[in-house]
Amino acid sequence: MIRVPPWPTAALIALCTVTGVSGCGRTAPTGEHSEHEEEEREGEERASTLHLAQATLQALGIVMMPVEVKVLEQTLEVTGQIAQDTDRLDHVNAPEAGILKELLVTIGQRIEAQAPVAMMLSNASQTPIQVAAPRSGLILGIHTSVGASVDSLTSLMTIADLSQVWATFDVYEQDVALVQVGQRLDVRSVAYPDREFPGKVVFVSPQVDQHTRTIKLRAEVENPDYALKLGMFVTGTLYIPMAKEALVAPHDAIQRLEEERVVFVQTGPEMFEVRNVKVGTETPRQVEILEGLQVGERVVATGSFHLKAELLKGTLEEEHGH
Repeated sequence: MIRVPPWPTAALIALCTVTGVSGCGRTAPTGEHSEHEEEEREGEERASTLHLAQATLQALGIVMMPVEVKVLEQTLEVTGQIAQDTDRLDHVNAPEAGILKELLVTIGQRIEAQAPVAMMLSNASQTPIQVAAPRSGLILGIHTSVGASVDSLTSLMTIADLSQVWATFDVYEQDVALVQVGQRLDVRSVAYPDREFPGKVVFVSPQVDQHTRTIKLRAEVENPDYALKLGMFVTGTLYIPMAKEALVAPHDAIQRLEEERVVFVQTGPEMFEVRNVKVGTETPRQVEILEGLQVGERVVATGSFHLKAELLKGTLEEEHGH
């Protein structure tokens, strides 16, 4: 284990009391070690371990993630707009010639596949005919009215399946070489600041706009609960592989203590070890770990600054106590 630089002994005792660190009792010195040396060694051991109750972890929003060997990714931020996926759009036509007697849906209503959407009277048999929805989706428009004559070429209404939508983005000319079909991205909207919608690039325009010097990028975005609306402005984070496999930790897991980079490694359900790490390539979301961690170890990925604050609190208590 790479050891964290020692913290002042009094501060560590205070930290141990506040956080409930195990093994806080003193051991009588043995052999050639003096009592002072033994206390310093015990203090260093206490500094490397923190205990936080499960309720506290939940209240602070602490999230752990494993350290993995994976391809490093740089990111590119883009802005764009939500649009209709034309492959998920259907026009509901009358099955035969007749008179529209009743509309059973309204614009904006969500319906399931095969649900009744209208009633008509057949010209040929003078019998009522029920018109069913060809797919699940949202009623985008109604194109006729009750009492109108309709036939198999008449579009009664339009249904759109918005569980997956398009997002069109502008990419600056200097970044075009980074973009290709198949890359993944996350989409965000100001309407849902704590949520990301996953997607992938399905089309890259071959033409640069002569006025803005940008190209159009289209992505398919998952929208299972129809939260993203057509025409909504969004931002996207595009993930671009760097063709380099490495031991990777989340960027937010890394904290600074004086001149050192550290992470908080989960060693038990409520136990965390402070660990020095040596880092390599960094991206906005990932950090290459050169030394200090092994594959599969779980680190605090969200909320690591709370654990750092516990350590710093002990230091401040030491400074004010003298």
